Parts: sequence; C-alpha cells; structure tokens
Amino acid sequence: MRVAVIGGGPAGASCAALLAQHGVEVVLYEKETFPRPHVGESLQPATLELLRHHFGLDFSDAGYANKFGAVYVWGETREPWRVLFDERLEGALDGLDERGLLGGGFEQALQVDRASFDTRILEPAVELGVELVQREVTAAEAEGGLDADVVVDASGQRRLLGRAKGLVRTISDLQCTATYTYVTGAGGFPGVLGRHVQWVVTVPEGWAWFIPISADRTSIGVVNRGRKRLDEQRFREIIREQFPLEGATHEGIHFAPNWSFTSTAFAGDGWYLVGDAACFVDPILSGGVDLAVRSGLSAATAILSGDPATYERELRAQYKAYLRLVRYWYGNNRSVEGLFWEAHRQIPKHATATPLRAFVYLTTGRYAAERHLKVFQRWQEEEMFRRLGVDAHALREARSETD
Repeated sequence: MRVAVIGGGPAGASCAALLAQHGVEVVLYEKETFPRPHVGESLQPATLELLRHHFGLDFSDAGYANKFGAVYVWGETREPWRVLFDERLEGALDGLDERGLLGGGFEQALQVDRASFDTRILEPAVELGVELVQREVTAAEAEGGLDADVVVDASGQRRLLGRAKGLVRTISDLQCTATYTYVTGAGGFPGVLGRHVQWVVTVPEGWAWFIPISADRTSIGVVNRGRKRLDEQRFREIIREQFPLEGATHEGIHFAPNWSFTSTAFAGDGWYLVGDAACFVDPILSGGVDLAVRSGLSAATAILSGDPATYERELRAQYKAYLRLVRYWYGNNRSVEGLFWEAHRQIPKHATATPLRAFVYLTTGRYAAERHLKVFQRWQEEEMFRRLGVDAHALREARSETD
C-alpha cells in the first residue's frame, strides 16, 4: 500500500510517521520549508504523552514555556479566575516560589513555538522512511492525480479535498478573525505563576489571549467576530490595556480568518481528512494542535485496519462535543457588552441544549486508552461551571447521563 499525505504539519506528520512505523510506503507533500511560523501554541499533556509513546519525542529540552493552567476574565463578573492542571497546586501556591513550582512534579502542559515544534514532529516521519517532497499539491492532484492507494488531506485551512469534493460546511455563528503578534520582553501574571499560565480576557470586540511560549517571547492576539480584520490601532490599544507590555518589543501583526467549519464526511474510499483540513472549532479551548495530532494518529490507525467508518464516527463525536462546549462557553459570558457578545447570546437554544453533557463527554475519558479526550479533571470542571453560573443540580444531572 502507498499513502500520499498532503501537508507536513502536526496532523500530516503524525499520520505519516505512524504509517511508516508500520511498514507503509508514504510520500508526504509539503509546500513550505520548515521551520515556518504558525499560530496555535497551546499543547495539552495528553498530546505530549502520545508523541512520546509513539515516537519517543521529548520536548523537555526545547525551551518552551511551562503551562500549569489558565487564568480567565470570563463569566458572570470581571473577577479573574483560574483552572490549573494539578489540584495540588491550588493549596500549595502560597508557599511556593518559582523554583518550587517548576521542580514540584506538578502536571503541566507546554506553550510551544509552532515553528520549531512542527519541525520536531516532522523529523521522526523522515527518519522512519517517509519520502518528503517539497512542493505544492493542487486540488486536481489531491482528487486523483497522485500515485497512491490512499490520500490523506492534512493541508490545513486550504482544505484541498474538502473543497474539491464540496464537503466543507461553515459554522455561521462562530465565524471570527484573529489578529495577533509576538512580543519580546513582556511581563507575566502576578505571583508565582508568572509566565507559566496563559491569560484569556474578554473585551467588547471579543476576547484576547496572552500565551508565553518561551522565557521572553509571548504570543498575543485578539479574536473578533466576522471576517473583518481588527483595526491595527485598536488592536494595540486592547493588548496594552489588558496585558503587561511595558518595555516589550513588538513584531509584525498577523491575521487568521474564518475559524469554524466542518465537513460532511471525514473519510471515504481511499481518502481521509485530518486536522484543520477536516474541521476546526473556535480557538477558545486551545484544542487545535491536540485535535490535529489525535486525528492524524487515528487516521493512520484506520488506514492500517481498513476501517474508515470508525475514524469518521469518533472524529465526528469529538468535533460535536467541542462545538457544543464552545457555543455554551460563549453564550454564558454575561460580563461584557458589545456586538460580539450580543451576537453570541443569540445562539439558538437547541444548539446548546445539552452543554453540560457535552462537556462531561469531552472530559470523562471515554477514549481513556490513550487519554485522547481527558483534558480536565472533575474538580476543574466544577470550577468552570461555577464561574459560568451553572447550578449544582444541573451538573449532577449531566454527569448521571454520561457515567
């Protein structure tokens, strides 16, 4: 069997590497020369474990920022609140210095620099025998012009096969544009957490992120509704108001439009869609890279077993769970006024009919064999819902439906 993979990002590279590891002949087409910049820096512990398990990848020496959780200004009030990965930290923070935090063995994720991270994932694929071809593939080639038994579309937002086959469906209530930049020399969150958490802050135009990706470099962006780019002056005003940027050096401004979409099918006879080429849900949950890696590995498993139906069913379930939670997350922010938030409050009720069940499904570890969906523990879940104004009775009912 010969497999052609279009795109060398996390989805395509992980898929190609796992196939090659099992003796499949794989050719991977990538139009860009790595390393190349790319937005999307947050990576969950489960994905790190998958990459370590399958390919022996260890990112402890990469200089990436440690992420022990996130701080939010989101919900019923403007009071900041946090969700940490390790429950022990909640009671221990007051007695810790930075050295104790970093050396305490607490569960953590990484804030990665995508340019170097994506390069590191691609390397095992080449070492395992994947043929890397440095050129752009056209839609016509993707549909039938490649010498392969199976084509895996990992072309990201280009969505070569999805567009060619007429499979792409936009999610109209979650169409946003991100305006972002990188800065050097920014500060951090007050206290011991410092630059070891990400910030997510609501603003009238939408929401803003502050993600340290190394000791001195930070990803900062604003997500606003629609396809219109945020005015550069207003963008700089927002990030100065919300984040510690005094003395920081700014790089150029970038844009990433049209976030949320799905496909009417993720796999078929001789083809698979993975990562952003298959679907993408608004970036508020920082799940893009994680879903890309998981879908790439799952597609490889389906190709090896000849079971596209299972891949289709499992990816569809994951996508729908994320979609419900994102809609619920937006619909329950009551502390900010503005067109962005008014629009999200108009999301139809049926779209969030069972948001709690969706969240619990996402976090109970139904795919616990590889911890694909185990992102939060229950105590973290309870804190999130408390901040979003969910009553305890509703939470108990949601859990009883999925346990």
